[in-house]
Amino acid sequence: MGKSPRLIFASGMLLLAVLACNLPGSQSSSQPDLAATITAQAMLLETPTSTSESQTQTPAATGPEVSVSAATNCRTGPGSDYDVVFTMNPGSTAQVVGKDTADNYWIINNPSGGTCWLWGQYATLSGDTSGVPDYPTPAMSITTTPKPTKTPMPTKTPTLSSVSLTATRFAELPAPPTNLSGSRTCASGSNGSGPIWKETYILTWTNNTNVKDYTIYLDGALVAYLVANSTRYSSTFQYEQGLTGQSGDVFVVSAENDYGYDGASVVISRCTQH
Repeated sequence: MGKSPRLIFASGMLLLAVLACNLPGSQSSSQPDLAATITAQAMLLETPTSTSESQTQTPAATGPEVSVSAATNCRTGPGSDYDVVFTMNPGSTAQVVGKDTADNYWIINNPSGGTCWLWGQYATLSGDTSGVPDYPTPAMSITTTPKPTKTPMPTKTPTLSSVSLTATRFAELPAPPTNLSGSRTCASGSNGSGPIWKETYILTWTNNTNVKDYTIYLDGALVAYLVANSTRYSSTFQYEQGLTGQSGDVFVVSAENDYGYDGASVVISRCTQH
């Protein structure tokens, strides 16, 4: 490999400095200054220029961000049935990491950690969102509070007085809910691997007297407890489209008090016959 022009020039200058030192005595008074000057120039030529070799670093690119024009709740999933994580106020921004196009939601980074789902009604996006992935809708779990076990009433030997008490007891049993009806709304979506149905069912009934609380069952499984005077219950669940199985669900609303319970049932058909 050939030597660089700079190195060849510097070597030549050093050689001239050595030869200058061996000139006749008439020039001896100027030899030290000439040699020092040539050496300094050679070292200056060999010193790298930091400006020409420096590289400008490109600032790291930032992802798309979202702001809101009105206070908007950020939830654990798309819809008011999901828990609120925090409320985003106008003037603040958050980084967008995902989207739910079908439900008009944006998945953003939660300032306290993790992510949450922001409704797009009042959202304004900045930056390129073409590469933001679609998130599947998270499954919703129905949280119920365990009901305390009731102490069984002792069996009494029938007597004249106990017969009277028994008649009073049956008179105080709660009446089953009347005018019980059910409806369902359907919306299609995707879980990332295939189409799904997202169903919201609504139960309504007429409240009767002498009711302490209501218990809701779905196909024989307990799903919720409601306080007295309740006349409505709704929830949302999802399942894959095209599955074979039952065409409807059986809902039971049971009225209860300290003396016993009585219920009514209604069948609500699913989104499609499957």
